[in-house]
Amino acid sequence: MAFENLLKSVEESAEEKERELRENAKKQADAIRREAQKLAADLVGRMVHEAEISAEIERNKQLYLANGTLREQALKSREKVFEVAFEAAGQHLFVLRQNKVYPAIFRRLLEETMDAAGAGPAVVHVDPRDLDLCKESLLARKISCEIRTDLTCNGGLTVSSPDGQITLKNTVESRLLRVREHKRREIHAALFG
Repeated sequence: MAFENLLKSVEESAEEKERELRENAKKQADAIRREAQKLAADLVGRMVHEAEISAEIERNKQLYLANGTLREQALKSREKVFEVAFEAAGQHLFVLRQNKVYPAIFRRLLEETMDAAGAGPAVVHVDPRDLDLCKESLLARKISCEIRTDLTCNGGLTVSSPDGQITLKNTVESRLLRVREHKRREIHAALFG
């Protein structure tokens, strides 16, 4: 019987040890499971956060590109309005020669150009329609120079050196072009605020 008691005691002890091992294993498994769930939740949170950041970056990129496209279209529209405005000004100046103030304008253009050309010999190039007006204006200023009717323009003149190396343009078209380039910013501001 002592042997049986000993065997029973060993069995009970083994069962107790097995129960303890199972409980410890269950506790460890539960701890590992909780840790894995925590790590998974952290990982999911990081992935969601990274996806949100990526989506925000892509949204900002698309907004930037859309804004750039809108600015480009607005700039093209403004430039078109600018071109139309200058086309209208050019059309208005096309009939300048028929205006009663044209002779005074021509004289002023002639004076500016001759003053800029200096005292040396010069050749005045005019539209054939301005030949008489040019002769009168030169005579009034007591200037003697060659006049050539080899220019086609809406008004004004060109003065060159006899060899043609120096040319000063003072036509309606050249002045409009200079105004267009020099006053571009001011004109845009006036047109578009």
